[in-house]
Amino acid sequence: MSKEEIKNKLIEEFGVHFESEYDLPPLAARIFANLVLTDEDGLTFEDCINKRGASKSSISTSLNLLLQMDFVKYFTKSGDRKRYFKVAEKNTFFIKKLNRSLKKLERESVMIRKISEYNEQFRPERHEENKNKITVYRKCIDSMSDNLKTTIAELKLQQKQQE
Repeated sequence: MSKEEIKNKLIEEFGVHFESEYDLPPLAARIFANLVLTDEDGLTFEDCINKRGASKSSISTSLNLLLQMDFVKYFTKSGDRKRYFKVAEKNTFFIKKLNRSLKKLERESVMIRKISEYNEQFRPERHEENKNKITVYRKCIDSMSDNLKTTIAELKLQQKQQE
């Protein structure tokens, strides 16, 4: 398989992943995948049209969505009126992704605690029945949360060092 064939297959796989992971529309997910895998220092609006074969309005809508989500940013080149799109700083992207996961775990932990307190107060037999499972589950959530916090702190440190 040639580099282009492998790249196109990876763009499709990556696009499907981002569709499900971030609820992105298919075109936006493929544009993002193109930007991640491009060898160029950014793609123009026209490049995106040529690579995806979609209408101008569809490409525009997708790029605006990716900009709003802070997945991509644009820049201009001196003497060139075109906007060039590229993936937002990778550490920033990873930090945002990990923060979303952390918030999800924190919400889960709060709900488990509330249910456990409710059961303890109003359904003691259910509380006793599930006590060990809930303890193990909360320990897992706490461990994952600690790991995410450590990773986020490390990425933020790297980001500061690169500035």
